[in-house]
Amino acid sequence: MKGSTAILVAILVLVSVLAQQSSAEPTCRPNGRYLTANPRDCRSYYYCYEGKSFDGICGPGHRFDEKRQSCLQASVSECSSCPPSGTINLPHPTSCQKFVLCFLGFANERQCPPGLLFNKQLGQCDLSTKVVC
Repeated sequence: MKGSTAILVAILVLVSVLAQQSSAEPTCRPNGRYLTANPRDCRSYYYCYEGKSFDGICGPGHRFDEKRQSCLQASVSECSSCPPSGTINLPHPTSCQKFVLCFLGFANERQCPPGLLFNKQLGQCDLSTKVVC
């Protein structure tokens, strides 16, 4: 019975993650122009212009760095994409209140509960007083 419950929970999590991946494009603010990272792929990004998003991709050997708003050599870029297998929590590229749940290669943006921030060292949300952001 325990095994069946665990399998059911794993299937529900996978379905939830995959359903959210179908709408992976960002919701762009109605005013302004800016670039935002694609959490599923370090080489790609979105160009937001007046509420609409357009796909962008960095050249070979480069990754998009959201902090610097440009494509940089992979060795100096601050970007982390999901590994193809397993489950892991990664820091969100722009907010300590969020993190990226990676499940079987798919990224799913999550929010920490109020009063907590994502702790990179622990890979989970933690008291804000214990997190350097």
